Amino acid sequence: MGMFSSFSHIYHPVRDLEESIDFYVNKLGFYMLRRYSTSPGRESCYVGLGGVLLELGTGNPPVPPADGRPLMRLGLTVSDLDVAIEDLKKKGVEVAIEPFDARTFWGRQGAIRDPNGYGISLREWRRGDGPYFEGWQPAHEGVTRTG
Repeated sequence: MGMFSSFSHIYHPVRDLEESIDFYVNKLGFYMLRRYSTSPGRESCYVGLGGVLLELGTGNPPVPPADGRPLMRLGLTVSDLDVAIEDLKKKGVEVAIEPFDARTFWGRQGAIRDPNGYGISLREWRRGDGPYFEGWQPAHEGVTRTG
């Protein structure tokens, strides 16, 4: 293995820390690691999922795209996309993209929108594909593997 072993954290600017904590911890099931302030008006926290920390911070507010589409910031793996979408709908989470047959992997994908307007991709792997699978080949017309 090289010099880098894993992600330490991913910075995620938010407009309201309380609202974002509620979303990521109470609706998506992330855990709260710690909360802190480094200066007046700059409040942050680390929430985690699967050993990766997401740093929610109010210092630089998000700027969503002008066309209203969600700015895709994160991708999460789910074991059953339909169950996840239904559960999130019951919790009041907005579905930004209904489930569809993915083109860049074998499986399905959809997306939700967080309180900051960011899109969060939900990925359900299928048929042996996954983050370490080298043998993927496109299953859709017009998609070409280039590397």
